[in-house]
Amino acid sequence: MKDIEIFGNIEKGNDFIKKTQNKNFLFSFVTSYTHTCEIPGITVAGANPDLLKFTSAADAEFLHYGYCKSIDAIPMTPDGKPTPAILTKVALEAASTPCFVINAGSKIFPKLPYIELGLEPGKNIAEESALESELTRKAVEYGRIIGRSLGSSTDCLIIGESIPGGTTTALGVLRGFGLKASVSSSMPQNPVDLKNQIVETALKRLHSKNPYDIVTQ
Repeated sequence: MKDIEIFGNIEKGNDFIKKTQNKNFLFSFVTSYTHTCEIPGITVAGANPDLLKFTSAADAEFLHYGYCKSIDAIPMTPDGKPTPAILTKVALEAASTPCFVINAGSKIFPKLPYIELGLEPGKNIAEESALESELTRKAVEYGRIIGRSLGSSTDCLIIGESIPGGTTTALGVLRGFGLKASVSSSMPQNPVDLKNQIVETALKRLHSKNPYDIVTQ
């Protein structure tokens, strides 16, 4: 325990460590894409805007191979900051944790074995609904199936993701559910005002409290 530093709630942190000590872990890595990421200034999850669509596939490949196959280098921000997948890979290898990739709507598929959900990339929520209603229900249903299957095979299922623009769409869902939430950013200077503007525009289309309708927008 001396090599573990806990931030935030120390008591809950220690309790979590005790409950998960000597347990088996499984890491599920979800890849997807939202056209919201193409809004200028919303993300830097890729040094070149034209390469944004490769980000999630490249991250998945790096976790498995230690290098990327879809592009020549690991995803980076314009100022040279590398993908957080580096930290994830180190953590997974240090703990000998197996990893499964789940494709939930990527534009570019990773060059490795993965679980395919048959979903489409999300649309730009500043302009239209992210998904068709039927596709939203399919995503939730398939997510439950995969979650139960993977969860039953391990003591602790960890869920990670690589979705350019994903914090903005996540903010939209949280606000849609009435939560006064804030989200982080891939940039040192979080474009909070831009994210709020995009989410407010998207939620103007929402005239229902149905959870599926909220996620669809």
